Amino acid sequence: MPRHRTVSDVMTTHVHVASPQAPFKVLVRLIEENKVSAIPIVDQEGIPIGIVSEADLLLKERRHELESEEDLLHFRKRRHERAKAEGTVASQVMTSPAITVQADVPLSEAARMMQTKNVRRLVVVDKRGHIAGIVSRSNLLQVFLRTDHELRNEIAGTLVPALVSSSAEGVSVDVRSNIVTLSGEVDRKSDVEILIGATRELDGVVDVVDRLKYVWDDTVAPAVMFETSFRRL
Repeated sequence: MPRHRTVSDVMTTHVHVASPQAPFKVLVRLIEENKVSAIPIVDQEGIPIGIVSEADLLLKERRHELESEEDLLHFRKRRHERAKAEGTVASQVMTSPAITVQADVPLSEAARMMQTKNVRRLVVVDKRGHIAGIVSRSNLLQVFLRTDHELRNEIAGTLVPALVSSSAEGVSVDVRSNIVTLSGEVDRKSDVEILIGATRELDGVVDVVDRLKYVWDDTVAPAVMFETSFRRL
């Protein structure tokens, strides 16, 4: 079966980090000079404790607005933003704790974490909790840059033979713009459902068009057999 790609396949391993005592200006320079949108903050052992994003730093530009504006509905959030706006070192402006993910986590799980936590990036850690890289939304989307030829070879050469070995030669695979069309004939209806589901879950597949036929419907066979036996009795 094809291997699902993990965070380690797409993450950025060359990561610029800063200490909790890093001055505000140093953080701005790290972001600007390295063309990144955030800097992980790590302790002396290399364990991430927070992250400073461009959004965190931009609160400094809104100091006057945050001081003069009263928002009773979001009082706690506004107070937190004011504190960040007054910060002068990383520990005072960072978002903490850092949201981390291990390198062997599947891409689908990492994407789910980003959406659930409403973040644009995750700090990647190793088994000991030390920083190993960073993975962003754009990193996760790289999987959809796989070529049609690569996807077709993986589906036709690996996935189909593994799932429907007896009728693999009767299955045709066509891939255009990462949309897979499966056609031909397999033995059972359940084979169609399994094959379509597995293809849809393959890394880089945008959608699957089902044009498969089957010889017999094995999903209703038990009910028919039960009815026949009942009549005999």
